[in-house]
Amino acid sequence: ELKDKDGNLTGHLVGILNRSLTLLNNGIKPVWVFDGKPPELKSDELEERKERKRKAEEDYENAKESGDLEQAQKMAQRTIRVSAEMTADAKKLLTLAGIPIVEAPTEAEAQ
Repeated sequence: ELKDKDGNLTGHLVGILNRSLTLLNNGIKPVWVFDGKPPELKSDELEERKERKRKAEEDYENAKESGDLEQAQKMAQRTIRVSAEMTADAKKLLTLAGIPIVEAPTEAEAQ
């Protein structure tokens, strides 16, 4: 987990920048597309995902307590959440780097 001096997560920014630079170095100009709101039809699926994340958080704590670091790491990866602040930071970074972004009105699958 990469963090800045204030404890804010920064790993997502490093990943986006590294991927963008790799594409640019290979002659590919990336365009990042950020999804908008999901369609109402997806609400049941989103609830199921929340429940799976809740279960993974529980399994993560259990694995950590029992010393099973491999299982704890596996479960930790299932609990990752992208906050609105993380998304805003990514958009700002890409814009400052001159990399185009598109903000879709809804999720890409719904369009």
